Amino acid sequence: MRYSILLALVPILFGCSGPPSTAHLGSDQGVDQQKNIDVPLSVNVQLSERAREKLIDSKETIIVAGYFTGHPKEGTDAKYLDIKSGEVVLGNVRQEIRPGETAVFNQLNLNSDAVSQIDSQGPHILFNVFSGRRSSKDNLLDCRYYEGGLESFRGGTILIPCQLIAEQFPESGR
Repeated sequence: MRYSILLALVPILFGCSGPPSTAHLGSDQGVDQQKNIDVPLSVNVQLSERAREKLIDSKETIIVAGYFTGHPKEGTDAKYLDIKSGEVVLGNVRQEIRPGETAVFNQLNLNSDAVSQIDSQGPHILFNVFSGRRSSKDNLLDCRYYEGGLESFRGGTILIPCQLIAEQFPESGR
């Protein structure tokens, strides 16, 4: 649970305001070998009516970000461990979509050396969703996150409900 909270804060901590690539994984792609995993994995962002209207009217996009980790097995090399969570970092995905579209990830390129350092539970994934910040410097969306084992996602679609932050926390006087 504690690593999921940390990973959910990653977009906030690092800004995530730069242009995303489509389904790019791993920050060390050129350094470590990649383990290519063919998985049809889809994330369907279910927007409230107000959120859909706001994003369309302001020509705003949606970012779907996935973070892959695993529980370390005994003797795991410290270079693969996240100091705060104690989890092995395997890679990430990120895709920018428009309201009404579904993010589809057909192949995951996880760090194969890091994958060899996780226990038999296998890879875990955390998906987080936020606005693309084209029309506002701040995130406009309040979305649930999705977390679970990678095997549970194979061939399926993950549904993530979202609403405007303003719907969750309306300004006083309106």
